[in-house]
Amino acid sequence: MAFWASPAGQLAILVIGWLVIRASKRVLKRHWPTGLSTWDLMAPLLILCSVILVPAGAGVILPWLVMGWMGVGILVTVIQAVHNQELLYSTFFKTFWRLTDLFWALGFIACFLLVIS
Repeated sequence: MAFWASPAGQLAILVIGWLVIRASKRVLKRHWPTGLSTWDLMAPLLILCSVILVPAGAGVILPWLVMGWMGVGILVTVIQAVHNQELLYSTFFKTFWRLTDLFWALGFIACFLLVIS
């Protein structure tokens, strides 16, 4: 159990998750949704791995990451409402989730570096 809570365990979880998602995508070729990428399914794993690193020392940065994530949601909402003069759930959620992927990938890297330093 201690290995999976360590930084190396978190990297192992992410690699295993990536491989499982890629294998599922390869097996379900025609039945895999066309707009769904592997990174879209990695965001929950990145969030989970960042939260698991809290006892190891990432608890300092995690509240800031959550507030930043909320800021991303507010920013996407305002930009789409002003630019498109409307807010459609499908375009908002796709844009928000793709930015979430990027944000939490960078957030996990920050948590990981904070723990190993």
